Amino acid sequence: MIEIFGISFLTTFFLYIILKKPVTGLLDKRGCPPYFAQCETNLSFKDDQGEIKMLILGDYGSGTDNQRAVAKAMEQTASERGCDLVLLVGDNFIQKGISSVEDEQLNTKFESMYNLQVPFYAVLGNHDLAGNWRAQIDYTAISERWNMPATDYDFTAGPAQIYAINTTCSIKTLWRLFKKTNKPWRIGLGHHPAISSGRHGGMTWLERKVVAKSGIHFFISGHNHALEHTLYGGFDQIVSGGGGSPIRKAKKKPLPNTRFLYEDYGYVWARFTPARASFHYFDNSGKEVYTFSRQNAGSEIQ
Repeated sequence: MIEIFGISFLTTFFLYIILKKPVTGLLDKRGCPPYFAQCETNLSFKDDQGEIKMLILGDYGSGTDNQRAVAKAMEQTASERGCDLVLLVGDNFIQKGISSVEDEQLNTKFESMYNLQVPFYAVLGNHDLAGNWRAQIDYTAISERWNMPATDYDFTAGPAQIYAINTTCSIKTLWRLFKKTNKPWRIGLGHHPAISSGRHGGMTWLERKVVAKSGIHFFISGHNHALEHTLYGGFDQIVSGGGGSPIRKAKKKPLPNTRFLYEDYGYVWARFTPARASFHYFDNSGKEVYTFSRQNAGSEIQ
């Protein structure tokens, strides 16, 4: 078979179609066309601050007691350790997204569910795409805390550059991870993990390779209803999908490079300085169950 740069002609043609051809219909339902709501919001947050603390939550929008328990525990952690912002890794409104910016779920599953008065930065999950995904973007102009100005966007937070992408659209959006920055830390944020031991698994091999080639330090995701830490291709994969959706455990052993897997409700708290990043995993009672840290090459330890 004909190859171009080591890739088969059919694969090359497929990538060309996905990346270059205008998309409608099915791909529109996947949120693939860039949708810019032109929301008046300043995404960059505490850009000159040397330290940033954040909570990470995914697969949370169930409206159940499980979601409320996790929300309460998050508030406890924020009170004890501090919190500047929250990253939401998708499946924000289970099971079929929202219908409009007036959908009651925006209140019951977000506004009244979380009392933290900090910015929340969100990405789309596969369940969100079952509804009016544009409404989640438009809500940025209405809410004082909700931020999702487009299907794909990036922003700075203290010493970190965060690339928020719609992973349901696959390779087309992964190229955003290659955007250069002078920030010490580069973080990918998307619903589907590059790799995971969870029951839903991770990306395709080609998608994983693209993520690894981008040079990011961390890829933060959900999709699998669990807490997980896995090493792959020079970056750390963090899964925080225990926000409130039903837990269904995987019927297989953890992957060889998985350092931690907790298939139950919970969330992640992280702290970044120019020299060090640390991640702390909590269950739904606010008890710490796992932690790890990384030093940034070329930086002094703080």
